[in-house]
Amino acid sequence: MPVRVVLGATVLARPRLRDVALALAEEGLYQPFWSDGIIAEVDRRLPQELLRPARDFLFAELDRAFPDARVVWPTTVLREVPHVTGPREAHVTSVALLCHADAVVTADPELTGALERSGIEAWTPDAFVTFALDADPARTRAALLRMVRRRWLADDDTRREADDDELLAKLAEWAARDLGANSADLLVPIR
Repeated sequence: MPVRVVLGATVLARPRLRDVALALAEEGLYQPFWSDGIIAEVDRRLPQELLRPARDFLFAELDRAFPDARVVWPTTVLREVPHVTGPREAHVTSVALLCHADAVVTADPELTGALERSGIEAWTPDAFVTFALDADPARTRAALLRMVRRRWLADDDTRREADDDELLAKLAEWAARDLGANSADLLVPIR
């Protein structure tokens, strides 16, 4: 059974990081989860210039691509989560507990602390991508290369012809800048 991971708003609101996370989910390297509350937080974090139709399309596509990812429960359940004081932290912790998540991916230090106090593993985006690269390097690299060609290079046909090593090197540069050294080091092409 794949690892069960809640994707926090800090992941889903960043387009490139969202692309990476969803490409790994499409490959079956983990099972993603989120909730209405997480999606509402993503909506607040998206750029103001992103119009409502584009936002609605994004959220509909998430549900279409991953119909089992949305965690829903009655409002009376888990009103209080042990060791968590803030409502946002309580919500994400509740989502993780309800879906029996192995981890929550977030770049929010307050949420990380709340999760850890509740016994839930919090992964930074760097740790998340590093986990996938450690667990199955070949499948992870293949999924990321497909994603880069399909999503990030779609408008540039000349760069679509780039070889895998060149694309992995560019992906490693992005990871070093936006994720961290661990995943960047694992993305560097093997020579």
